[in-house]
Amino acid sequence: MSGKVVAACILLIFIIALLIPQFVDISAEQIKKEEGYVHLENIEIKAEEVNESHASIKFIISIYRSEILSNATLTISTYDRITDLLVNKIKIEIPEKGEEGVAELNTTISFEKNKDYNINFRLEKDKRVVDSRGVSLRGLNTLIPKEKELKMTLKDVDFEITSVKNDTATIKARFYIDTMEDYSDVTFHIKAIQYESNVLADDDWLDVNVKKGKTLLVESNLTVPKDYNYLVKIEVWRNGSLLKTWSKALNLAPTKKVPENVTEEEVKFKVSEFVKDRFITPTPLPMPTPTPPMVGDIVPEKATPGFEIVLALIATGGVLLWKRR
Repeated sequence: MSGKVVAACILLIFIIALLIPQFVDISAEQIKKEEGYVHLENIEIKAEEVNESHASIKFIISIYRSEILSNATLTISTYDRITDLLVNKIKIEIPEKGEEGVAELNTTISFEKNKDYNINFRLEKDKRVVDSRGVSLRGLNTLIPKEKELKMTLKDVDFEITSVKNDTATIKARFYIDTMEDYSDVTFHIKAIQYESNVLADDDWLDVNVKKGKTLLVESNLTVPKDYNYLVKIEVWRNGSLLKTWSKALNLAPTKKVPENVTEEEVKFKVSEFVKDRFITPTPLPMPTPTPPMVGDIVPEKATPGFEIVLALIATGGVLLWKRR
């Protein structure tokens, strides 16, 4: 074959290659449009409902899809973070027709709050994985139900000695509290704990109608043995649950000085001074009332004198005769 023929063939092939795109659209975009395409864009997590044991979490899943998309599913698999065991698996069918671009697939799953989880999102088309992504879900036990939320902060605490009598002292404890919400079901528990022994010396319960917008003053008088150190605590209860606790030290007699060598020794702890009923006059216990016998019961009769008296007289006479002899 001559060189001219070879050159002519090459030129013909080149011309055909230039003309084919003008008549047939074989671009990658056209191929994708005909076959359908999808991939994950973003995943957002939102807490919906929360109770004592479970939390309902909403997953907002953004995908990028073609207008026509057939045989596409999203599989969500939940695994225990510690054991890596499968906890739950759900499948979401992606609609075949939709607008081209970003679309959302939302689903809500309930989780136990005492565990952490790994969650895998897997996109499949025609039973082939086309995209996947994983997220971690931790700290669910920090989510608080609405009825047990408590938006309060302690600003300051004052103690005032109002009276000293015998071995006791009466202390007025005043707590300054700021609140960001109104609460009509809050109970404050104020108590004085002897610092070294952790013995409860005195306490008080207060039901308070809390209003936001101004500092709340919570006051209580506590009568405790003097010459001891205390930790005064205020607990905030709501709907039968202890939600917050604050404490402040109260030092009535932190140390006892020894004059000889100018050293310090610990205060001796007397248990008897912390008996809760030390100021209360004991109430006599009621005596039990005898129960009358029921009809048909056998009631023992009183013993009547009989041979016992005769024997006693005979014995006395025998003793007198023996003395005369």
